Amino acid sequence: MPTVEIFDFTESEQVFLSKAEQLCAAGEQCRSGVRDKLSKWGATREQTDHIVNYLTENNYIDEERYCRIYCDSKLHLQKWGRVKIAYRLREKHIDGALIDKALREIDPDLYHSTLSDLLSSKMRTLNEPDERKRRTKLMSFLSSHGFTVDEIEKALSSPK
Repeated sequence: MPTVEIFDFTESEQVFLSKAEQLCAAGEQCRSGVRDKLSKWGATREQTDHIVNYLTENNYIDEERYCRIYCDSKLHLQKWGRVKIAYRLREKHIDGALIDKALREIDPDLYHSTLSDLLSSKMRTLNEPDERKRRTKLMSFLSSHGFTVDEIEKALSSPK
């Protein structure tokens, strides 16, 4: 039978806990983001560990949920591809299996339409008469947004 941690908080931890609960209630957070905030607020490493464990156990922090929401928002708002989304999630020390799962859950139609829209938008603003240079610039631009070469090639070769 798994052991359940009893959470007892000192007065100073209670202040940090209250702020962290408000942070998590305001929007999805990952463990590393909450750790960074607690550190910035002056919590010790032990206090931070204790508070983050409590928040995780009580569902204030759910990294699987965080990954799904992060993927959806970055694709929809920033128009990022899977490569950039995965890179940024790894920077936040999210488990690779959770990242892979969240990336697989991205709606393929939405993903491809986002890539197509980004490509069309960039093509309208490019004033490059040389076809090879234009293609190179488009590849570079879309790569910087986190789309793979294969995805870009497919989008470039599909009829407009």
